[in-house]
Amino acid sequence: MRHGRVAALVMAGALLAGCGTARGDQEDHRDRKGVQDDLRIARAEVTQAGSARIDATMDTGGRLRTRSGGTLDWTDGVRGTLTVRVTGGELAASTRALGGDPSQTRYLPDAYYTRMSDRFARLQKGRHWIRHPYDTQSDLGPAGCLKTLVETGDAYRVAAETVRGARTTHYRGTAGEQRIDVWVDARHLLVRRTQRAGDFTSTVHYRDYGARAAAERPPARDTLDLADVRPADG
Repeated sequence: MRHGRVAALVMAGALLAGCGTARGDQEDHRDRKGVQDDLRIARAEVTQAGSARIDATMDTGGRLRTRSGGTLDWTDGVRGTLTVRVTGGELAASTRALGGDPSQTRYLPDAYYTRMSDRFARLQKGRHWIRHPYDTQSDLGPAGCLKTLVETGDAYRVAAETVRGARTTHYRGTAGEQRIDVWVDARHLLVRRTQRAGDFTSTVHYRDYGARAAAERPPARDTLDLADVRPADG
């Protein structure tokens, strides 16, 4: 096992944290304050909604591609369960062997936990779950990306676009090396969010706001922190 393969699978669960930067021909820089106001309203509506069903994809530049689905709640920290499937990439076969396919990621207020395979557990004193603590400075709910776009001050409207049948307004901005795109519907709710940084691309679709989410904490005896994963060849 190489440490990078484990980290790649754990990264597949990191769909919430942090929320980039070519600018298209349709960009509109004339109303930056109006854009910030729109994004503030959307942030408030998403925060109030509290939960949603999500469908997400991640691509690490051809090394690993995944698709995840489930329900997340962000009313008091983050809580929910996602099923993660490996869909391709150079590390697909070895990642499936280590993480299983599908695998599961559970979000709890302190950290997210990724379920690994029996093969992985045999190399880790029988432990199947990897615990990945959050950055305590991060706003991990989807409203966090909207807050980031407001704070950058460079967000702008791209165009009116239809996303999965919903009429939306597409906004774009940058945060450090990341480009962030969000699509907001007429109810001021986030429909899609994409972030790109180098080879990494993550896209999350949101629907069924208010859906119930749950996650059970894995047993401590079956859990280890990512920093404590023992690398091994194979």
